[in-house]
Amino acid sequence: MEAPSPQYILTRAAYLLVLLVVGLIGYKSLRKHQRENAIFAELETITNDSSFFQQFYATDARKSLVKAVGLIAEASSLGIAPETAISRGLGIKQQFFTDEARHDEPPVRERIIRSCLRNNYVNFTKLGFKPDFHTLDSMRKGQLPPIPSGPQGGRTPVICYLISPDISPGMDKVIANLEIRPPDANEEKPTDIQLAEAKQLARDLTDARIIEDKVCEKILEALSQKPADK
Repeated sequence: MEAPSPQYILTRAAYLLVLLVVGLIGYKSLRKHQRENAIFAELETITNDSSFFQQFYATDARKSLVKAVGLIAEASSLGIAPETAISRGLGIKQQFFTDEARHDEPPVRERIIRSCLRNNYVNFTKLGFKPDFHTLDSMRKGQLPPIPSGPQGGRTPVICYLISPDISPGMDKVIANLEIRPPDANEEKPTDIQLAEAKQLARDLTDARIIEDKVCEKILEALSQKPADK
């Protein structure tokens, strides 16, 4: 039997190498797709009404916010825009090859969730966090890691209330009422912008039928009379 020629051997080796590379790329693509779907599923669990607006415990609300921001950050590291990740978490899939894009005003509850997650993700990036392994690992557990660098480096951010539970009991269990801020934010007086944000949240929660009109009036009156507790 005649031995294979060097050219044949090289050709077969190149062919096998191509198959190996294609297989590895396909495997990585599959794993990435699976992780993306897992991220969207976890976000969908957090953004459903019973979770986002009616947590049993304040601690769970805070952990859920941190987990959600961590999931958005991980999605961003996979090349998925934050707004797209939030949409998929809300069960809204991207439309292709169609002119039927949404131009109508989104439901109030969706708008509240989008605003909360978007603002907290922006705060996450402004504090200097990156979606590295240690940061994401900590946030999967519902824990904010220390700030990586800058004047507040090494310190842990705080989660503040837009509307104090002292004004409206139970607001500490509403994820939409929570905001990630720099350390010592609890000791600072709320700015006019933060007060305006709290008032708008009260109005939006009323429009979404999460709270009653009389509760909204009580909140607005309290916010107008004195600085909101954090």
